[in-house]
Amino acid sequence: MLRTLARLILITVVLSATANASNRLYSDNTLTHSDGLYLDINVGMDYLFENSYLIGANATRDGVELFNVNVLASYGNWYLDVDRSQLSGGWIVGYSALEHNNWDIDFIVTQAQDGFDEKGFDLYSSDEIPQLQGITKRGFDLTGGLRLSRRFGDNQASLELLQDISNTHNGWIVSAFYSKIIPWQNWEFRTALGINFYSRNFTSYYFGISEQEQKIDRAVYHPNSSMSVVYEFHAEYPLNENWIFLTGWMTTWFSQQIYRSPIVAKNYQHKAKIGVRYVF
Repeated sequence: MLRTLARLILITVVLSATANASNRLYSDNTLTHSDGLYLDINVGMDYLFENSYLIGANATRDGVELFNVNVLASYGNWYLDVDRSQLSGGWIVGYSALEHNNWDIDFIVTQAQDGFDEKGFDLYSSDEIPQLQGITKRGFDLTGGLRLSRRFGDNQASLELLQDISNTHNGWIVSAFYSKIIPWQNWEFRTALGINFYSRNFTSYYFGISEQEQKIDRAVYHPNSSMSVVYEFHAEYPLNENWIFLTGWMTTWFSQQIYRSPIVAKNYQHKAKIGVRYVF
């Protein structure tokens, strides 16, 4: 099995002429119907900086990601997209149900929220955070639903209706994004603005405080539905035929129902990265 997978990856690396660094928020991320298996893999490394919005967690966290793998695969109407180049990236499994006049309707499965516990997010610390001591572990979710997108030139507008299918919080998320790609000389700039709406179940699961979790300095908290606004800026510059320089910034602002939680320290989160990507 491992030998077969290694051969498949090697064939893909040799035969792939291009590697898409985009994700589903941008207009050049187009996975069309393929009669057979299409697989494109590229790798990169970068320096990542981000701050935690959880109370008591390290104000900032940075570190080198030595080996980021980006995967773009499709078979028939099915596709897998794993993007680690952009801060808005992630992973998605989808089925292309309709393509017509730059309109696309897809059924998708993806992760919407990372989990955390008394140690915060795994990325931030391996030690217990005193301010989070006694909270119940929040698991990561798995969501599925419908995605509608419209491409017009280098612009794209998208709407996603997602429901938790992992029985983690049993809530829903509605996301709307607008993005634009701006070529300038040898540079390529990408910018996106989005808004996310979270159901009461989602907000309560991740940011609510139950009677079992309350302490003298941590009151019971039952939030309602919430929202966040996201802005991303990403830039790429080709250093030569194979190496691409990249950098990006992303800020997320949270509504009152989130940042008034006793376990949330601020109403925003910043992320930044700088690195390179190798295109085979």
